[in-house]
Amino acid sequence: MTQGILIFAFNSDGVDYVKLAILSAKRAKQFLNRPVSLVTDSKQYLIDNFSNDVDIFDKIIDSVDTTTQTKRFYNGTNNFTKHVWKNSNRVDCYTSTPYDETLVIDSDFIINSSFLSYVWDQPNEFLIYTKHNDLAGWRNTSEFDFVSEQSIPFYWATVFFFKKSTHNENFFSLIKHIKENWIYFVKLYQLNSTKFRNDIAFSIAIHMMNGFTHGEFATPIANALTYTLDRDFLIKQKNQSMTFLVQAKNSTDAYTLVKTNNLDVHVMNKTSLLNIMGEHDV
Repeated sequence: MTQGILIFAFNSDGVDYVKLAILSAKRAKQFLNRPVSLVTDSKQYLIDNFSNDVDIFDKIIDSVDTTTQTKRFYNGTNNFTKHVWKNSNRVDCYTSTPYDETLVIDSDFIINSSFLSYVWDQPNEFLIYTKHNDLAGWRNTSEFDFVSEQSIPFYWATVFFFKKSTHNENFFSLIKHIKENWIYFVKLYQLNSTKFRNDIAFSIAIHMMNGFTHGEFATPIANALTYTLDRDFLIKQKNQSMTFLVQAKNSTDAYTLVKTNNLDVHVMNKTSLLNIMGEHDV
């Protein structure tokens, strides 16, 4: 029985996801003690620019993402740039993973604890986050409760665990079907954007696997997913501690200092995350 971690990294002209994946992989290996594989379209870039870090990855799996959709990437409340957002190959997890049991994490999910180690020693075949915790504490987070108003529950594709099984093979085949017929599902579930999102596709697929009702296909990960939005800044990371400037309540130019310890955090401001990555991290 093989167990490992899978990270996806598809570079855009504005975000070095490969560099983020190196940090994320190092943290994952340190705290979870499992091999990490990388799915990327930038293998040669990794070799050319981070030759000392190639060995952090158990395997490097070539993949191509032909996505042309764009997204605003914020760096605080008042600054953003617009880049191509390659984020659709997560649907290939089942066929891409070299492991029998796989924990998939985003490249901007920074592990500071051994909490997720529990996934290897539990009986459920599919685990995913549904509870969430915005470090700001005051923002309206309803978009992370349901995929649209009066619709189905929202699940985070940021972190999830699956075992190779017939049920999960069918699940990922269903996600591919949703991706291929995305506009139909946008209308069916009354989504407010036509951009393909893994979170939404996973949520729809879970709803369908549950027979279009509440069911037990997906087991919630035991704690809440802690995150900061790209309106916030990560200003320091050392050992298991992270320090943020989090958007102050109802403000576009004021921030609150927040510090975390031994807490895994999904850092959506990728610019600030890249900025704090010193040479000792990559």
